[in-house]
Amino acid sequence: MKLKKILLPAALIILLVCGVYTAILMASSEPTYNGEDVDLVALYEDPSSYDNSDADGAAAIIINENLEKTAAENVVFSVVYNFRGYDTMGESFILIAAIAGSLVILRKAVRYDENGMPIEDEEDEL
Repeated sequence: MKLKKILLPAALIILLVCGVYTAILMASSEPTYNGEDVDLVALYEDPSSYDNSDADGAAAIIINENLEKTAAENVVFSVVYNFRGYDTMGESFILIAAIAGSLVILRKAVRYDENGMPIEDEEDEL
C-alpha cells in the first residue's frame, strides 16, 4: 500500500513537469502565421470574397473552399464538424473509453459476507 501512495504523486509530478516543459517550448517557438492583418469582420460577413493572399497554404485553402465544399458559413464549425468530423468523433470515443477504463481500474472492490453486508478488509502492507 505504501508503494501506491508514493507512485500516484510521483506520476502526477512527472506529468506536470512534462506539461510545463511542453508549454514553455510552445510559448518560445515562432508562430507559423500570426494573423495580424486579418479582418475578422470582413471574413465573417463575406468569406467567399475575402482576400487571403498573405495566409499560408492550409489557411488559404480552408477559407477559399469552405463555402464550396460545405454548407457552413462559419469556418471553425466547418473544420471541426465537416473536414474533421470523423476525427472528432473518434477522439470522443477514445475519451469515453479512457474514462470508463479508469473507473474500472480505480474502483474499490467491495466483498460481501453471507448476510449481504460489506466486509471491511485490513489494508495490506507492502
